[in-house]
Amino acid sequence: MKRMFSEVELSRDVAIPAKHLKGHSPPHQHILTKLLQDLVQEKACREHGFYLAITALKSIGNINNSTEDDNPQADVFTFPVSFTCRTFLPARGNIMVGTVMKLLCNGPNGAATAVLISSGPLRYAFLSHLKMPDYHYVPPKSEEEEPCFQKDDLTKIAVGVVVRFVVLDRRFKVSPEKRRTDVYVLASVEGDDTLGPVSLTGCDRPYI
Repeated sequence: MKRMFSEVELSRDVAIPAKHLKGHSPPHQHILTKLLQDLVQEKACREHGFYLAITALKSIGNINNSTEDDNPQADVFTFPVSFTCRTFLPARGNIMVGTVMKLLCNGPNGAATAVLISSGPLRYAFLSHLKMPDYHYVPPKSEEEEPCFQKDDLTKIAVGVVVRFVVLDRRFKVSPEKRRTDVYVLASVEGDDTLGPVSLTGCDRPYI
């Protein structure tokens, strides 16, 4: 089974405006800050998944300078940077734990047909009612109650419940205009007694 966490070596061209290099801070500090900003924006890639943390700077290459002809004040220095990064990419068969963030109520008469689970940087694990066959949808009986999926033994899957699930498949969403990649997974809790709710401790919202 493929590991979800890896440490990989990557390279990026980091563009720094010249005006940001005229202060007293070391250039490496600006380069590292901009590299972190770029990775947060990019979020993930198909090959390695989510970027979690830069673990080491391997090298910073020679400066490449580019200037816009109609704006001489827009000098930009580009630094080729090599670094190691801790990454996270769920794969089929991996067991994960996450918190139910939302019930998708798009069935007949507003019935829920699935739940969305988040786990760390993974915001969307899609768990269909077809992949939790022992559970049935229970609508709220009052405004104070929340809808849920429930088993005959009263075990519930609802917003805020922590669920252990297996990854069936993954999908990528690429936004070229935003230079951003996101990762989604299809989840299941069927076929294994260890899968399903494990806690009712509340939301564990991702911070990324």
